[in-house]
Amino acid sequence: MTTYVALLRGINVGTAKRVPMPELRKLASELGYRDVRTHINSGNLILTSDEPAEAVRRRLEEGIEQTFGLHADVVVRTAGELAAVLAANPFPDGDPSRVTVAFLAGPPADAAEAGVAALATEDEPFLFAGQEVYVHYGHGQADSVLAAKFAGLLGVSATVRNLRTVTKLADLSQP
Repeated sequence: MTTYVALLRGINVGTAKRVPMPELRKLASELGYRDVRTHINSGNLILTSDEPAEAVRRRLEEGIEQTFGLHADVVVRTAGELAAVLAANPFPDGDPSRVTVAFLAGPPADAAEAGVAALATEDEPFLFAGQEVYVHYGHGQADSVLAAKFAGLLGVSATVRNLRTVTKLADLSQP
């Protein structure tokens, strides 16, 4: 059995794409996943399965569409991959609410890094690392042009979590 963390993109942000976490847990359990848990109300699902990550992603996306009538991209990482993301954090001294990790569904577009570099300010250092992108928003995300346009620059579906959430998910996904 593998422990996975499934990250739903754009869930429960504003009034669109509302997915109650108890119903998401129920769906995952009905799909046959075990040890199903959620963390906060933004689409963070922890589960165990014998299936490969791609099958978990696909089945969750299909189940969400059928159950809730909406599409949500899902990015899946193993507990070990999530721990490695934390260990590789290039901004260990940054405020965990201002350091973010974008979890990409696949490789970023060839021009993604240049696009991010063109918008990042001096207090927004970033690092592309495989299928994750770390950004330290030194003055927060509220007024950041980069934060507002970030997802569109990547050329692939991605979902972003701050380091505080990633740390908690990594802790919750350990046996």
